[in-house]
Amino acid sequence: MHRAAPILLLSLCLLVPPEAVAEDDIPTRIHDWFAQLGEPKPPRKEELGARNTFTLNPLLALQYQQLGVEYERAFGRGFSLYLAPEFAFGRAESSWHLSLAGTLGVRLFVLGSAPSGLFFGPEFSASYQRARRNQVLRKAFGLGLGGNVGWTLVLFQRLTLSVGFSAQYRAIPDLESSEEGALRVEVVPIPRLAVGVAF
Repeated sequence: MHRAAPILLLSLCLLVPPEAVAEDDIPTRIHDWFAQLGEPKPPRKEELGARNTFTLNPLLALQYQQLGVEYERAFGRGFSLYLAPEFAFGRAESSWHLSLAGTLGVRLFVLGSAPSGLFFGPEFSASYQRARRNQVLRKAFGLGLGGNVGWTLVLFQRLTLSVGFSAQYRAIPDLESSEEGALRVEVVPIPRLAVGVAF
């Protein structure tokens, strides 16, 4: 009886076709394993972190009486675009003054990964002013071109702190002049100490 058991097991192994197929797969699997040894591993997906920032620059409000906010969007590791609208309004008795402006710029990051790190880049601005004095309404447009440099930190992927400086060569509307649409040209320094959020 004990001698018949090994013969019975051997007969069952020979009669079951799936095992024969599995044995035929062994050389194929070994070949595939060796073939995959030379193939490079797929690149690991890079974690870039927060790609957008929204900040407020109180120095702009203190120096130019304008509320300046900024939105920045990073593209890749070394480059971002930002848009900074500016707004100011003043009223005294029968006169008032409205100023609308905006800056569009590029930041090129030489250290760090956008929007965090050391940056520099060009910027372009446009402004519109409208004022009413002595029952006379005046309005004018202006343009500017300049550059910026600074450093931005993104803390905990949520908080943003940015320091820097920009200077623009601007043609600014001169509403004090007697000529319609008169402009005055000057270099405008704009310090940056911005705080905000990253997302």
